[in-house]
Amino acid sequence: MNEITLNVKGMKCAGCQKRVEDALGAMPGVSSVKIDLKKGEVQVAYDGGSTTPDQIRKKIAETGYQVA
Repeated sequence: MNEITLNVKGMKCAGCQKRVEDALGAMPGVSSVKIDLKKGEVQVAYDGGSTTPDQIRKKIAETGYQVA
């Protein structure tokens, strides 16, 4: 299992958090998503054989947030 922590800009509320959690949680190979709104961090545990950090970044961008 791999893990990545990304700085994400634009998440300000519980709705933002849920949108990102739901989008990432639906990706194949993603086993957990933890978000710290105050720090603007998204921590994702994933199977490297099913998804990549670039795919995770792209999915966050598709939900309307910017990965720093």
